[in-house]
This record gives sequence, C-alpha cells and structure tokens, in this order.
Amino acid sequence: MNTPIDMPTSWLGELDQAARQREDEIVRLVLQQPDYPPLPACPECNVHPTEIKQWVGDPDFDIDHAFVWVAFKPCKHVFRARGF
Repeated sequence: MNTPIDMPTSWLGELDQAARQREDEIVRLVLQQPDYPPLPACPECNVHPTEIKQWVGDPDFDIDHAFVWVAFKPCKHVFRARGF
C-alpha cells in the first residue's frame, strides 16, 4: 500500500457530498453507463478514478478515534482522515 496522505476530516464530507451529487445527477437524468459523470477527482493527481474505496481502520493503541481510509484507482493514491 502507498504511504497514506493525511487529509482533514472535513474532506470526508466534501467527498461524500460530491458522490451524492453525482448519484443525484445519474438518477435525475436517468443516465446509464457509460454516460455516468466521472467520480470525484483524486486530490493528489487530479485524475478521475474508475473506483474509490473507503473503509474504517482499527484505532491505533494510543489514539481514541479510528481513521477513515480512502483509496483511488487506478492512480493508487491513499488518503486517511480521522473518523468522526
């Protein structure tokens, strides 16, 4: 795995909002693949990914909160932000 890039927690909300807007546009315009709008761009390289994976990691032994990890494909950039 690539070294994670730390992001502020607010970034998770922005990413979620962009994904929701994309989904709303797909539904509103009754789009079918391959006409879907692109996924939100990777903040490191500005490439629109083919897939975005998100998961919650285990909290470190000295930290109260778990990190939320986000990985972009195909660029393979990995980000993490403190969970809520």
